[in-house]
Amino acid sequence: MQPSGTHVSPMQVQPVGSETRVDRVFEQLRSQILSGVIAPETQLPNERDLADAFGVNRASVREALKRLEFLELVEVRHGQGTFVQQVSASSALQLVEGLLRDPAVITRHLLEQLLLFRRNITLQVVELAARNRDETQLARARALLEDEAAEGADPKRALEIDLRWNALLSEATGNLMYQLVGNLFTKLIARLGPLYYNAERDHRRSMRNHRALLAAIEQRDSDAAGRRVEEMLRYSEGRILAEVERLEKAGLIGPRARRAGTPGGSKP
Repeated sequence: MQPSGTHVSPMQVQPVGSETRVDRVFEQLRSQILSGVIAPETQLPNERDLADAFGVNRASVREALKRLEFLELVEVRHGQGTFVQQVSASSALQLVEGLLRDPAVITRHLLEQLLLFRRNITLQVVELAARNRDETQLARARALLEDEAAEGADPKRALEIDLRWNALLSEATGNLMYQLVGNLFTKLIARLGPLYYNAERDHRRSMRNHRALLAAIEQRDSDAAGRRVEEMLRYSEGRILAEVERLEKAGLIGPRARRAGTPGGSKP
């Protein structure tokens, strides 16, 4: 008997291959929870019915539900069943990266929130890095500048070098919490890379900014370092959001992407 005040699950499923059955069950359910297809407080079907719908065994469904529970996207209520939770109530940072895995979930509004979060945290990271960096880290930063001068015109290499900059700055804070969040941003940058690291990117501008940033950090001038990074981030944010808007209008990301025929739609 379904408890009163709950929703009937509107989820849509497709049978999955045995070689990736747990991952695919998890990904389909996560996608529909994050995109709002399955609303908060919806009671999911029981394990047997889910297994039949996905064409997998109950063990695969059980493992997928455990992953969703770990991310705090569902709650198992004893004697009642499994219920979808508000995404905003989760404390799992892994969800930030997960939001960018599914084209159907990505929208300009979501990216604006993610980029603002990244900007605010990065400004704090740079401030601490300027204060706490050591000579070894400065030497590694100089080596990154040399790599960028030699290879930064190649978008793929430019992305790889920027990921190393991101990791080095987080390390230089000397704060484990910022390093962990920095690892998350490294993944976000890697996933957003194709939206910005392309043939149109001005690598000379990047070189100038990185030289100025390093100079400020060498002088322990956290204010100057922060101003430089904020300018860099706002510039890249504008380029990323313009591309996201184009992809959203084309139906390659956002809610319309779900109509592309596969879970999550087409990839940008």
